[in-house]
Amino acid sequence: MKRNPQGGRWRKLDNTAKIFPVIANERLSNVFRISMTLNEEIVPEVLQQALEEVLPWFQGFRVKLRKGFFWYYFESNRRTPEIEKETTYPCKYIDPHSNQMFLFRVSYYQCRINLEVFHALSDGLGAVNFMRELTYRYLELLDGEGDGEKEPAPSSDCLTDVEDSYLKNYKKVKKARYSTRRAFRIVGEELPLDEQNIIHGYVKLSPLKKICKEKGVSITKYLTACLIFSIYEEYVHGKPMTEHIGVNLPVNLRAFFDSETTANFFAVSCIEFLTQKKEASFEDVLEVVSREMDEKITREKMEETISYNVSNEKKWYVRIIPLPIKWAVVNLIFRRNDRNHTITLSNVGPIRVKPEYQGAIRQCHLLIGVSKRQPMKCAVCAYGENIVVSFSSVYKDTKVQDHFFELLKEQKIPVELESNGVARKDKDQGMYPAISYDVNKWKKMTNLFYAVLLTLAACLGVVNYATYSGSMWSVIAIASMVYVAVTMRYSIMRHANLGYKIMIQTIGAQVLLVIIDVMTGYAGWSVDYAIPTTILFADIAIVFLIIVNRLNWQSYFMYQIAITVLSFIPLILWAVGVIGRPLMAIITVIISVLVLTVTVLLGDRRVKKELIRRFHF
Repeated sequence: MKRNPQGGRWRKLDNTAKIFPVIANERLSNVFRISMTLNEEIVPEVLQQALEEVLPWFQGFRVKLRKGFFWYYFESNRRTPEIEKETTYPCKYIDPHSNQMFLFRVSYYQCRINLEVFHALSDGLGAVNFMRELTYRYLELLDGEGDGEKEPAPSSDCLTDVEDSYLKNYKKVKKARYSTRRAFRIVGEELPLDEQNIIHGYVKLSPLKKICKEKGVSITKYLTACLIFSIYEEYVHGKPMTEHIGVNLPVNLRAFFDSETTANFFAVSCIEFLTQKKEASFEDVLEVVSREMDEKITREKMEETISYNVSNEKKWYVRIIPLPIKWAVVNLIFRRNDRNHTITLSNVGPIRVKPEYQGAIRQCHLLIGVSKRQPMKCAVCAYGENIVVSFSSVYKDTKVQDHFFELLKEQKIPVELESNGVARKDKDQGMYPAISYDVNKWKKMTNLFYAVLLTLAACLGVVNYATYSGSMWSVIAIASMVYVAVTMRYSIMRHANLGYKIMIQTIGAQVLLVIIDVMTGYAGWSVDYAIPTTILFADIAIVFLIIVNRLNWQSYFMYQIAITVLSFIPLILWAVGVIGRPLMAIITVIISVLVLTVTVLLGDRRVKKELIRRFHF
């Protein structure tokens, strides 16, 4: 395995990966799935062993996501990932604070092994290599190969380099900016709860190749045209087009540049179709798609895209912007650019396996998670004699999918369909779990709790107003309710670092105490004593967490720095005349600075390394 060029314990995110942790949430998971279906049911114990043996070969996957002051970064994860039986819909959000802190998950159902990956880790190629090695090792262990022998070695095509190929291939050229024009948006009746409609189409490769050869286009061009024409026919046909149909097409940059990285190395190109014809034909669409792909997917255009992305990252004033501000700005820019896309079509190409394993691996699939802006997405891979086209959607109807596959059938291309049973029950082959639980039950209870608090607060306000006698006692009660709601949201429900929870609780308590002081006539006790005391309590709590979690002390170090900075606020308030009795504020600052100094001295080099990680820019 090649040594990580950025060090064995932590590394920066690649240029594209920097975006995903910022924009990811439950409605935009940025998770994709590679799966392999075998001939026999999966043995969980063997799959777990295979995962534990294969993971060390892929150091790019053996990480957890951490927050720095300017950027996110990856840190080595020494925990052991656990496989699980598939019980949810595909490509759900991977919470960085759960799943043993890993940014991928391995699950199984009947004969299928699933690898779901958060896009910050890798793109399709890296995930395919990981999945391939995992399946190889599983089959070897199942056959009794390697039991009791020395540690197995990865196959020769197992990639372990996690360099940032964007930086490696960056050069200053004309920059290609992303379009922000609003694209046509697919609409429909959404499925309840978090249900997802999955449809696989197994398309025979030979007839498809023949048709593409006759028309002088690639398979990707042909399938993209089929997708656009299906959307056009079902939604736009016969109407004047005011918005283009835009297909977001990820492009593997390894085909243009020298790279063997398992990190991300792709760019996106938007293939747009806009016509003023009342009845555009499939040939019209295919001509536009072919021309646009020829013009947009070239080495020169990809160099322009890399130049634009990397040059933004390299700007000094961008690098020094704190992460929370970057979070807000990047979210705004991403959502603005994402308007240009109607749907995504991702094609990872053929998934090839060694001849000795071909008989045991029946099929491969690629799925990509949907989003609020793109509630339907399409993924393509090839295995054996089939091109597998997979649609994921949150809509009840399947008219776009049906039209897409009918277009292929009209060209005498055999297609077999498979569904997860949500929409096309007639095509359900029992390869997905029947999910019957109410995944939103907890959310509904939480929303009910918030509604009760809001109603109670309104009632108290009305009663206070109706019986007003000089005291706004309801403000104290409402502020207390807000504090309880914040506690519920950020300290009980959220899988977050304990240091983060302490910070939130401290700030919330300080606001509440000031409100109580003000509403009871303001004697100044909140700023003179209460705020410094809460800061001191938080500082002691963080120190306690560092002592108890010595092996993971760095998880709390940044919060100790933050609390130390926070301890100077009472001194500032004293300087401007808000605080009249500064003794407690002075004591708090002295203790906080001393505690931080002791941590730095005892931490020695480890503290210096941690500061480099957290403040890299």
